[in-house]
Amino acid sequence: MNPLVKSALGDGAARRFAFERFGSWSLRAGVDAYARGEMAKALRCWRLASRAGALDANLYIGEIYERGEFVHRSPVDAAAWYRRAAVQDHAEAQLRLGRLHLLGGRNDSLSVWASGARRERPEFVDSVVDALFPEGEALSPDPELAVEWLTRAAHGGHAVAAALLGTVLLGSHGVAQDFEAARRWFSFAAGAGEPTGQFGLGEIHYRGLGVEKDLVLGADWHEKAADQGHNAAQLAMATIYSTGLGRTADLERSGHYMAKAAEGGAVLALHAAGTMHLTGQGLPKNLDRAETYLRRAAKSDYLPSMLALAELYSRGGDFAPDLREAFEWYRRAGEKGDAQAQFAAGRLAATGAIGYVNYDEAARAFLAAAQQGHPTAAFNIAFFYATGQGVARDVREALRWYIFAAEKGVKESEVKIAELHLSGELGAKNYDLAQMWLAKAVERGDSNAKTRLAVLYLEHAEGGRDLSRAEGLLLDAASQGSATAAVQLGQLYSGAYAFTPRREDAIHWYRTAAESGHMGAAFTLALALLERGDPVQEKEAVQWLFRIAAEDHAQAQFQLGVLYCTGKGVEKNLPEAVGWYEKAARNGHGVAKHNLGVMLINGMGVETDAERGARLVKEAEIVRGVQAG
Repeated sequence: MNPLVKSALGDGAARRFAFERFGSWSLRAGVDAYARGEMAKALRCWRLASRAGALDANLYIGEIYERGEFVHRSPVDAAAWYRRAAVQDHAEAQLRLGRLHLLGGRNDSLSVWASGARRERPEFVDSVVDALFPEGEALSPDPELAVEWLTRAAHGGHAVAAALLGTVLLGSHGVAQDFEAARRWFSFAAGAGEPTGQFGLGEIHYRGLGVEKDLVLGADWHEKAADQGHNAAQLAMATIYSTGLGRTADLERSGHYMAKAAEGGAVLALHAAGTMHLTGQGLPKNLDRAETYLRRAAKSDYLPSMLALAELYSRGGDFAPDLREAFEWYRRAGEKGDAQAQFAAGRLAATGAIGYVNYDEAARAFLAAAQQGHPTAAFNIAFFYATGQGVARDVREALRWYIFAAEKGVKESEVKIAELHLSGELGAKNYDLAQMWLAKAVERGDSNAKTRLAVLYLEHAEGGRDLSRAEGLLLDAASQGSATAAVQLGQLYSGAYAFTPRREDAIHWYRTAAESGHMGAAFTLALALLERGDPVQEKEAVQWLFRIAAEDHAQAQFQLGVLYCTGKGVEKNLPEAVGWYEKAARNGHGVAKHNLGVMLINGMGVETDAERGARLVKEAEIVRGVQAG
């Protein structure tokens, strides 16, 4: 120092001047070291600067502890360093300290270590913690102290502190509401151009908090904040332009602000902007942008976006569906407790739509949804318990869930309950309960229930069969398109259950069932027509046999072989007969094997092959023996 300056200041003043110069130099050296990534040197320099009275050094060290850079994260230490500057009216430190007291925090790394070590040597851990952290392991939230420091910062002219103070005084963090004080602090911050203050002032006027509600004035302040990049204000303006409250409704302006809010990371905006890009309303239709926005929101655990993504991948539309991706998002939404998503995930896993069938996953999903009251999921998990798919087989648990589903309106459950009571797996067969549940389903118009109840009246009605009631139920079910009921009517009119035979009616109902695709009815119809001895009906019989033989119906294939051997209904053709016997034999028909073997032995319609013929005859005898046994 210049001797003349030193003489003028005196020794004490000179020392203070030098100390301050040293503090400034250490502060700058710390900043330079931090920029180079030399954290240890930066901390050393800032500690020296702090001792020399450089208040910003305390702020920098507090930031290091608050973020956990190079040192363990410690809100307690951060608050202590901020406090050193705050008590000397450093407004930024007062803001940081107020914010810390508002939120509180824990020394995470120390807490993890201490919680484990305390189980082994609690007295050692406590002494170490007390020595290293005399102010404690955590900083408990203290809203009153936070308001005190924020107020001091705001009085010091700190606009951000004023805006945060206004937000707190609206009633957040357990602080008593003071709308008038909040308005004053928001006005101060807004006047300084601080966007949070502008947004807060917009909220005051838009919502009428302590003042008369003024939607236009509120929207004005919101828009000022939004144009400065305030995320919540951008979302607010998107909503305002969408609803037309405070501005003339304008979907394009709404989309403009929604996209800005989405780019800022607001989850609600990400979802809304994604939806806008999907529909083309407010933002251009763009599936790539829609998927990007929805995925970002979904990754933030926003349930509506998870469901929207799942639906998007499930239905496809402008692109090929991706059911594996749909399943993944349904599964994640299900983990958040959405019953419909759980059901959808279960359905995809059970049907193999994800590329493979996973009954275990499907059972877990259906059970979770059923436990939340999802009716169809309850029916499905009941079926799983009844069949042992994905869970251990448990017919009583199946019965419980079928009853639950029935009570929720799944009428198919009523028939399943009746079937369980008729199966004998719950103990003795209970025809009364089965009849009761089938009657419930009949009242709802279930054609399957009508057929099952009709069979019950034919076989197990109290006091003997009730043919009239059974016939009425079957006619009703058949008129609803039930092929099974039509087959039962064919059997009934053929003379089953001691019913007076009505052959034409029997043929009519067998034909009705056959035309619905019932192969058993088609085969029975063919046999009935062949018995009539009418050439026209024989031709119809052959047509039905050809139709179901093409579906690998072994009996129809065998019967065609017989017809070509005998020339009934068709022109006799032994090679053709051999061909049909071959097909029926491959499908396991024992008599077809025998007949084919005989024809091979005798060279009937085919080149003689006695060895193969004998082998087929032998196989046919074994098959018949097993069948007979």
